[in-house]
Amino acid sequence: MPTIKKNLLYQNAYQLLTILIPLALAPYLSRVLGAEGIGVYSYTFSVTTYFVYFAMLGINHHGARAIASVGGDRETLNKTFSNLLVLHLAVSVIAAAAFAVYCMFSAEDFQPYFAIQSLLILAALMDVNWFFMGMERFKITAMRGISFRLIMVVCVFIFVKSENDLWIYALIVSAGALATQAVIWLFLKRYASFVKPSLSGIKPHIKPVLLLFVPIVALSVYRTMNKIMLGAMTDNVQLGFFANAEKIILVPIGFITAFNAVMVPRMSRVNARGDETEKNRLTMISMKYVMLLAFALAFGIAAIANDFAPLFFGGGFEDCGGLITGLCALIPFLSFQNVITSQYLIPNSKDNLYTIASMAGAVVSIVANALLIPKFQAMGAVAGLVSAEAVICVAAALFAKKALPLVSYLKNSVFFLFAGFAMFFLTRYVGSLTGVGVLSVLVRIFAGTVFYLGVSAAYLYLTKDEFFMGNISVIRAKFHKNG
Repeated sequence: MPTIKKNLLYQNAYQLLTILIPLALAPYLSRVLGAEGIGVYSYTFSVTTYFVYFAMLGINHHGARAIASVGGDRETLNKTFSNLLVLHLAVSVIAAAAFAVYCMFSAEDFQPYFAIQSLLILAALMDVNWFFMGMERFKITAMRGISFRLIMVVCVFIFVKSENDLWIYALIVSAGALATQAVIWLFLKRYASFVKPSLSGIKPHIKPVLLLFVPIVALSVYRTMNKIMLGAMTDNVQLGFFANAEKIILVPIGFITAFNAVMVPRMSRVNARGDETEKNRLTMISMKYVMLLAFALAFGIAAIANDFAPLFFGGGFEDCGGLITGLCALIPFLSFQNVITSQYLIPNSKDNLYTIASMAGAVVSIVANALLIPKFQAMGAVAGLVSAEAVICVAAALFAKKALPLVSYLKNSVFFLFAGFAMFFLTRYVGSLTGVGVLSVLVRIFAGTVFYLGVSAAYLYLTKDEFFMGNISVIRAKFHKNG
């Protein structure tokens, strides 16, 4: 069984590249396609994503959990996999048919892009990442994903040269996603075999995937619907600003979700063994270090956002700086609730509570967007997104308050909150001395990183943090051994 550290390494590498590639392409695409082209792509991709969500239903979380709970019984594993796969394929076919009907009645200007992005629906149909997540074989999904994404980058630079090549960019992304999912089937036979499914075997999975589908749709309302509402209520330029700002924030969010993706199957196995001590230990460590990372990224990005945006995206994208700063507020909220969700609610099959929290966030998002977007445009969408995430965080915490030591989690996070504030003001002060430019931004990032990591390490050392001290002992042992 791969260790948590190895799985986290693979998943972080994959998630990092998944986020960094669009981010790395953003300066090039912003200059080649322009704000309006970015807006058109973001709008059509957001709509298509809803059909992808339906195709996936709640299979990612439930499938990984179900596979992880099987253990080492190959016969039971084959049956569980086959039953889940047939359920997934059936739902995906329905989603594909619904998307075809939607495309027929969509605006004529958008139809070519929807036709190209139909490949994303087919990619969802072939997506069996949930199986490998449940088996904790993150290396397979990571290495495959990394390879295809690098190929996609090369294709973008070769074939996307002007505003008229927006359809080529959409094709590269969609075809790349399909190829990524298709290749993983070559690895399946090593771990599972398809056996004849049964209706009695499929039925127990229907309710869980439906329950987990509701929060996925609810989450998509404030993570995807905001772009649709922004495009409908304003214009493609505002949508382009928001889409670019969101790409920056997806980097820290990617780190957090990668960590929790690794922890879901591991916590499911711990729960299956009934090991309460190990479960509590892992959750406490996870929350402390996730919040350490969350405050570092939130305050660090906010400190450089205004100067970074025009340097990175080019002239005409100055408004992205304020949007990025506003979006940084959602990072701590998302991080806190993500640990609770992935390490308590989902592994313990508290799907109904997760659903309620997500629906509350969706309602807040729709109301906030409807009220704020007409007046504040892209910044209104930012406010709606942050508000929704805050509501979900509070709701998840309330649902878990009897089972988890939330007060201890908050106490452990307070220091990192103040360290983040201090880093923010230090970074801004360094910026006032170094001026504006690429070198200035790099110096500020370096200064902020050194300060935050230094004071955090000192705090962990002085408080004798178990995880930190354990790793220090390992490093010292290796150093003495090599010496």
